[in-house]
Amino acid sequence: MEQFDIAIIGAGPAGTYAAYEAAKKGLSTVVFEEHEKIGEPVHCGECLSALSCKRLELELPQEVISMKVKGIRLIFPGKRGVFLEEPGYVLEKHKFEQHLASLGQEKEAVYKLKHRVSGMKKDNGGWQISTTQGEYFAKIAIDASGVAGAASKFLSLNPEPKKVIGLQFEMSPIESDGFIKFFLWPKLAPHGYLWIIPKNNERANVGLVTNDAPSTRKYLEQFIDEYGLQEKKKTKAFGGFIPASGPVKNTFSDGIMLIGDAAGFTSPMFEGGTSLAMASGKFAAQVATEAIAKADTSKAVLSRYELLWKAEFPVYSKLIEAKNALYNFTDAELDKIASFIPQNLTNMTPFGKAKVGAKVILNAPSLLLKGFVPAMNALSYSRAEFYGW
Repeated sequence: MEQFDIAIIGAGPAGTYAAYEAAKKGLSTVVFEEHEKIGEPVHCGECLSALSCKRLELELPQEVISMKVKGIRLIFPGKRGVFLEEPGYVLEKHKFEQHLASLGQEKEAVYKLKHRVSGMKKDNGGWQISTTQGEYFAKIAIDASGVAGAASKFLSLNPEPKKVIGLQFEMSPIESDGFIKFFLWPKLAPHGYLWIIPKNNERANVGLVTNDAPSTRKYLEQFIDEYGLQEKKKTKAFGGFIPASGPVKNTFSDGIMLIGDAAGFTSPMFEGGTSLAMASGKFAAQVATEAIAKADTSKAVLSRYELLWKAEFPVYSKLIEAKNALYNFTDAELDKIASFIPQNLTNMTPFGKAKVGAKVILNAPSLLLKGFVPAMNALSYSRAEFYGW
């Protein structure tokens, strides 16, 4: 039976980055990935802020970047838009994840493809991990299996999280002004939002997130028609479920840590997860290194992982409540809110926020009762500064 210091379940951005950090620190590391190719199929909108890369000192090779973007436009039902200048990238996500894996492989991380983890049990102070192609042993396990939450299921660590569904088409030709476009349009994305994310060669990801799974494709097709994209070519469809109830209760236990979507780490507003995934992977690798150096992989030692992510990430419980307040507004109420907000949100000062609040009090006080203030806080926490993307 092959033995490792660290076994990671899943080769998405969380798992590949954790493997890189762990291998870089000298730990023998294995990553189990159920698919034949790393990064395929793609499940997300493929956005990553420049700030996220700066935090991690991560340089992106040109081949993983589809387009450099200037920031984000937020468009309301009546088509009025506001914008935030915040540079970042639209990725070729499969190439990005393959690049992260190659960084780990250069540090001798081992990737086991077509290895679906089917069980795990405590054994001799570590884990015996069963896969579709054999048994392995590791001192510490890191669950990066995504919304599937393999460890939570195998070990009954956490109940299944609430989820929303994302669906998108890659379409062309679609012109771009260099901004990612998010649309708040309750009629076409109940309890969610829509997007047009530009890529090179006049391509774009056009999609939505909603909690109404059976109607997802219908809503997206309707948006494409109403936004005038019905003549554009659809080259592929992709998406999947996204955790939407915040971090799970137990992100660590004896000999195990949960990272990325498996831990419930997605941005509360726009469900961005790549930045959070990699940061949580870094924290887990750091704590694993400390634990193995002490020859103590107990829950008490691994509790430092929770301290690290809680100190760095936003307080999700409040933000999820705020997000729900935003999603409770009608199309007409959102258009009213849009009329009070300045077009450029990049350098919004406390005085500017107070002016917006005063306009609401004078002209639409009922919005306050429906949660205007927490809803605006939810939007502000979608910025890269707060791991929004």
